[in-house]
Parts: sequence; C-alpha cells; structure tokens
Amino acid sequence: MATAPSEAKLESYYKREPEATEKAIRDFLHDSRNSHMVVYGAKALNAQLPDWLDKETRDWDIFTAGNAKEIADKLEHKLDKRYGGDFFSVEPAIHPGTFRIRSKVTGAIVADVSLKDREIEFSRIEGINYVTLDWLEKEAERLLADPETAFRRSKDRDTLQRIGVFKRHRRRSKGKNRGDRYIDGSKVDTSMQGLR
Repeated sequence: MATAPSEAKLESYYKREPEATEKAIRDFLHDSRNSHMVVYGAKALNAQLPDWLDKETRDWDIFTAGNAKEIADKLEHKLDKRYGGDFFSVEPAIHPGTFRIRSKVTGAIVADVSLKDREIEFSRIEGINYVTLDWLEKEAERLLADPETAFRRSKDRDTLQRIGVFKRHRRRSKGKNRGDRYIDGSKVDTSMQGLR
C-alpha cells in the first residue's frame, strides 16, 4: 500500500495543478514518438472553436493506434515526473480498451487513452493531432442515435449546438467581409475613395 504524500508534496502539487498537468500532456502529445495519437472530445472541440464557444473540460480524451495501456502508463510516468512524486495512477475504464489516468490527490481524471477502433479524420493544430469538427459532429449524431448512450445525450447535443453556432457564425462572417472591413473588424472609411 502506497503512503500518503507529505504536506510539502501536497502543497507543491496544488500550487502547480492544473497548469503542470496541461503542459505535461501537451508536451507528451507534441513528442514525435507519439505521432499515432489523436485528441478527441471537448479538447478537440475547443482547439478548433473560438474561445467564446469553449466547452468546459479539464480531461483529455486520446485515441492511439498503439497499445492504450502502454501509452497511458508512459503519460502517467511523465505526469509523476512533472510533479516530482507518485501523484497519478492508471486504471481500466468501463469501456474495454480505454485506460484512465487519475490524480491520487484529487481523484480527478486527467486523461482517457483509448484504442483507436474506427476511422478518424484529424488535422494537426499547433503540433497536436485533433479529430476534425466534421468527425466530432458525425460522432455526436451517431451517439445520439444509439439507445445505449442515452446517459450522455445532453453532452452530445451541446457539442452539436456549439458546432452549429460556429458554422453559422463563420458563414455570416464570410458574407460580411467583402473588403468593407479591416482585419480587426472595423469599417473601412470609403467616403474619400476615388478622390485625388
């Protein structure tokens, strides 16, 4: 049985969390040895939407073509190293082929690593592979149609709603931007146009 971290280690953990977790996971995903990993879920949504449409989330959902347990163990080791102690653990999730990384201090799940079991459309954004918005949209529609995933209906409706708002906003923005606005959105003064 593992011993509880000292007060000094706990203080260090709380002072660094959640920024250190975020940085460690981003560094892990940037690593060229981990190019077979793709982020999905709310983190992928937030990477492609404007800030005002961000979905609140702290955990990372990661697909891998490799061994999900090995990848989760490597990520857990990187997190422990970042925090300077044994602060995280890996456990099997409810879904077969998925492994959770959980904080031993807070009990919060920081990442789910799943075996890639289907075709995935993704793009690389700032050095990390994220599933596309189109893929997220199709996946949310698929989950909404599945009676076994009724427990997550509000989550999937919210995803579809955010993507829909973004697409409508983008269409409106493209229609308005026909040379009558500067890049910052301010209106171009055309009152003196054509005069010399």
